[in-house]
Amino acid sequence: MKKINIITSLGLIIAMFMILVGPFAQTAYAATITTASDTLSTVAPSVVANHTILFGSPTGIAGGGTVTITFPAGFNMGTVAFGDIDFATGSTSTCSSATYTEQTLAATAATTTWGAAVSGQVLTITSGTGTSTAGNCLRLKIGTNATGGTNQITNPTAASYGITIGGTFGDTGTITVNIVANTVSVSGTVGQSISFSLGATSL
Repeated sequence: MKKINIITSLGLIIAMFMILVGPFAQTAYAATITTASDTLSTVAPSVVANHTILFGSPTGIAGGGTVTITFPAGFNMGTVAFGDIDFATGSTSTCSSATYTEQTLAATAATTTWGAAVSGQVLTITSGTGTSTAGNCLRLKIGTNATGGTNQITNPTAASYGITIGGTFGDTGTITVNIVANTVSVSGTVGQSISFSLGATSL
């Protein structure tokens, strides 16, 4: 009976501790990427396009961290590989004016070389020992706009799509891309005209 009372007392003490401390416990949340954009070389449906992705990373990237870019179903990744990708770390949080440092890429990460690999709809950038400062922008070029790039991603049908940013580096977010059907046509008729003036001379 004495043993049961001790166990019960310990249980009550632990329960009271959780009630008192629980509300103050810190919960870790992923930070949201900032100033995110994806500029495509063309937004026409069902054609190949280059992508230039920019976003601010509040957390930054530590050694061994990963960044994932998930393209929704409909985007055909084709044979895009690390040779079709440029990855650069920015100097500031202002993506439009930051100075970017290109990182060396390979199929897998090793020391200062970053890994870049495509599996299904997901492009994963992996750090070896390389890092990116918290708050600064990151830039990815995918396609022939990357140095030596030859393969591109094929656009899906016309609609609005969300490209998801994630990974172990700690930040998350979505970039909206609009694929637009080429349905705009412009036509018009301009009438001919002639203008002249007569002076005081009789004709």
